[in-house]
Amino acid sequence: MNLKQLKYIVEIADCHPITKASQKLFVSQPYLSKVVSDFEARANKQIFHRYNNGLELTVYGRKVYLLAQSIIHQMDLLEHLEKEEIPQNSCTKLSFSVGNFIMKNSLLLDYCSTSHVARTDVDFCETTIEECIQNVEKTSSEFAVIVADDFQKTLLMSAFARKGLESIELDEGHPYYHLHREHPLANQKRISADRLIQYPFVRLKIDEYSALSRKKLREEYPNISVRKYLVVSHYPTCLNLIKNSGAFMIGNKWQISELEKMGICSVRSSSLNYKVYLLLIKKKAVPFSAEAKHFIHLFKDSYGLDGA
Repeated sequence: MNLKQLKYIVEIADCHPITKASQKLFVSQPYLSKVVSDFEARANKQIFHRYNNGLELTVYGRKVYLLAQSIIHQMDLLEHLEKEEIPQNSCTKLSFSVGNFIMKNSLLLDYCSTSHVARTDVDFCETTIEECIQNVEKTSSEFAVIVADDFQKTLLMSAFARKGLESIELDEGHPYYHLHREHPLANQKRISADRLIQYPFVRLKIDEYSALSRKKLREEYPNISVRKYLVVSHYPTCLNLIKNSGAFMIGNKWQISELEKMGICSVRSSSLNYKVYLLLIKKKAVPFSAEAKHFIHLFKDSYGLDGA
């Protein structure tokens, strides 16, 4: 396997279908198919799943893809170093935001440990949906990952069209209640909202989209209310209150595994029937950088979003 063949495999994965990669590389489709087949024969493992509408990386294929990206980038750096165009202490930067979502801490560590340069700068902002959109719009963040409900998603589609943004739906799910494992209701399979009325409800400060969504939910579920609200400015305070005050918060399935490490369990709501969506936001027609692609592949792999 030479460098050119690795580049072909990366391009096929990025472009899929293979015909698009063939046109971009000015190489025949049969030759690209042979490159893939030869690699798979030597490895005795599949890189791609074959479907009628195209190809999709296998679990093994994603590992090959990430390693190939790293090798290609390092070879490019070596070529530039020979020409003295890039200093030896070259660095890369990854900038992204997260809204309404507690991301796994291990993801940033995985990204840094697999980075292909000596120095990697990561600008990570955990904030509201509204600020995520502003960050991407102003390019202070290259992309954002947010969780939005049905109503918010409808509003967001209109906002994206106005602001020159686009979204990629990664997954969908249902709302969950997050409580400490010693909470009286923690061992339930499902919880009705009226059983939580007596406990404090903790949440982050709301933005425009959260405010409109809450208004809509109050109209749809007029009998659901809580007696005590605790509004805080960041997630660590939320989690400390849940662990120490009997409070609860409303969240989603994508943060369950991370919260379990902190002694917080997650129970499906039996009374809130709306859906929530995991969305990736970026500027329309602006391709992802190599660093963003690398992180997004790690993100999808970590959350089991194989087909997203």
